[in-house]
Amino acid sequence: MNRRKFIQTTLLGSAAVMLAPGFSWAVEDGATLKSIKDRGALRIGVFNGTPPYYQKNLATGEWDGFCVSMGRDLAEYIGVPLEMVETTWGNSVMDLQGGKIDIMFALSNNPERAKSVDFTEAMMDNVFTVITNKDREVKNWEELNKSEIRVTVDLGSTQDLFARKTLPNCTLVALKGADETVIALQSGRADAIVQVALMSVVTAHKLGSKFKVFVPEPLDSQPTTIGVRKDEKGEFRDYVDVWLKKRREEGKVNEWIVSSLSLVGVQPSDLPPTLKF
Repeated sequence: MNRRKFIQTTLLGSAAVMLAPGFSWAVEDGATLKSIKDRGALRIGVFNGTPPYYQKNLATGEWDGFCVSMGRDLAEYIGVPLEMVETTWGNSVMDLQGGKIDIMFALSNNPERAKSVDFTEAMMDNVFTVITNKDREVKNWEELNKSEIRVTVDLGSTQDLFARKTLPNCTLVALKGADETVIALQSGRADAIVQVALMSVVTAHKLGSKFKVFVPEPLDSQPTTIGVRKDEKGEFRDYVDVWLKKRREEGKVNEWIVSSLSLVGVQPSDLPPTLKF
């Protein structure tokens, strides 16, 4: 066999293997995944009082919330039990860096944090929404981009930045916190609240039937990611991304989030039909 024929045969053989059922690109274990398997447990960071993300039943000690559901599924995917380690949003990066936990769900990526930990692709799309009178029927953001429309946001938040960019012509009412924006809407000092979806569905539920969540076009979102212990080549991040992509494509992540909203009294029928996480 001449050299050219040998190369052609080798390439064809390789292609056949890659196309064969059951073939998948291997992701190296790396130090983090190896330590998880050696230890026999996946340790996730959790903290109470933040439903629908995390919620602890103080009577039974059991944990609930969509981040816990994701942790259970990932542990099963790896083939180890799940271990919950209590932390806070503020301490979670240090706990990842120090090896106290392996992974923290719903941790926002930023350049400073990325120096210490790895971040996955988006685990969910927290789309920007608007809460307003149920009869207003907001279909696109431009309907709110008028000086006579008073839009309230909590100062310095992602929705504040979004509103300033998307609604430059509205009358922006930037207030200290989310509670103040709710009071402004209830009292008539504002016509609408801009919030990310996980906030707005809970807020609208508390406000009652007079107000409703709308998902205006064009859709925009604040991606929420997963923080993981940093490996030399990002092996554990890549491993989690493979699992995450599969579960998002299957609709499992959206299913876990919607199910967990019952912890805050929100039922699937309460959600806008176009809202997907």
